[in-house]
Amino acid sequence: MGRKRKSVAQKKLEGTYRKDRHPENVLDLPVELPTKPDWSTHDPIASALYDEIATHVNSMGVSAQSDAIAIGLLADQLSLYLKLRAEVLTDGVLVEVEMSNGAMQKKAHPSIAAMNSSYASIVKLLSEYGMTAASRSKVGASSPIVVDSFESFLNT
Repeated sequence: MGRKRKSVAQKKLEGTYRKDRHPENVLDLPVELPTKPDWSTHDPIASALYDEIATHVNSMGVSAQSDAIAIGLLADQLSLYLKLRAEVLTDGVLVEVEMSNGAMQKKAHPSIAAMNSSYASIVKLLSEYGMTAASRSKVGASSPIVVDSFESFLNT
């Protein structure tokens, strides 16, 4: 399967971009704050998380208008995770369930499986934008590099 391809913006941030290795017609989108999708405003928590995430990835120099859906999905998954986590914190990790013979047995909270699934999705989406320790170490996200000429590329 191999490694995932990196965007031109990510390669420029890492300092590994080489023009000779990219075709002339490569899609290089401008860095901008993506517009929040309408569907992400229906959940107030997801909406607030979208604003926070979009602002953060934009300040890192890795967001484009086309990232609105992915950031919306990340915010949606974070919102879902927080709601499921609140249920588990309220009810406890173990809940008592009545068995078919009438006996009570402790089992893991039913929301834990969904919470873990949501967590896995969140981690995958976070790494797409350099928001985990491992992915951030590959990107000089705190000081985005703007490359507008070959001379400025050599000087960075």
